[in-house]
Amino acid sequence: MTELRVHELLQAAYVAGEVAPFDLAAERWGDESLSDAKTAADTLVSLRLAKFTDEGRTLLAPTNAGRYWALHGGFLAFLKEEPEKTAGKNRSSEAEALRANYMALRLKTFWWSFGMSVTGFVIAVLSMIVALCSGEIPHRWR
Repeated sequence: MTELRVHELLQAAYVAGEVAPFDLAAERWGDESLSDAKTAADTLVSLRLAKFTDEGRTLLAPTNAGRYWALHGGFLAFLKEEPEKTAGKNRSSEAEALRANYMALRLKTFWWSFGMSVTGFVIAVLSMIVALCSGEIPHRWR
């Protein structure tokens, strides 16, 4: 029943551009359902399908996502939509463990390649110092 009220509130906000959830609840659902209107409005705001436009949190306007879903079936279609599998919160624990394992391997590889690069640079600098101290000037420099 709550989903239907959220759906109706989203559609009314889309049609009017801005709607007072408590007035809508009193007109359509009766005076006993003011708590349902608050729950429905909070649900829309938490899902970022709507936003409160005043300080008193009495006027509700749809966001761009709310307008999209109002045009494409409303809140019930939003609920049927398959969540994205690659989002941060929806990853499986196995995928997270695999990702952490690969990140550890990548970091180890980075430090090995960095160490080898520094070692090569040090050897090159030492070779130059030895060559210059021994008096041997490369034939290209003459």
